[in-house]
Amino acid sequence: MSIRMEKVAEEIKHRLNSVMTKDLSDLNAGLITISRVIMSPDLKLAKVYISFLGNKEPADKLIERINYRKPHIRYMLGRQLTMKYTPDLIFFFDDTMEYADRINKLLNDVKKHDEETHENKEKLENTD
Repeated sequence: MSIRMEKVAEEIKHRLNSVMTKDLSDLNAGLITISRVIMSPDLKLAKVYISFLGNKEPADKLIERINYRKPHIRYMLGRQLTMKYTPDLIFFFDDTMEYADRINKLLNDVKKHDEETHENKEKLENTD
């Protein structure tokens, strides 16, 4: 990604976080966080990765509700940007945190299993 694409992506990420916090609080989606924005080379398309904290609905339903409000979100974003075009937004659920939790749990399970195996091995050696 070019430096300009990265700067625009960071600016959009920052602006969208404020738009989501202020204007979409009635979605009852808990805390909505824009975790990453990836811009197309022509800066006319933004892939927006969203994570939710404290939501009670499945993520795909929340993304669907956000997509329903995409014209309003894009309008609010366009008012804050000083770009020639307001990029089209495509929203995705960012499951990085859940993936990291799952990996961490697996690693802890492996560690626990290794410790139990080591303890059992020591017990067997001590009984001989």
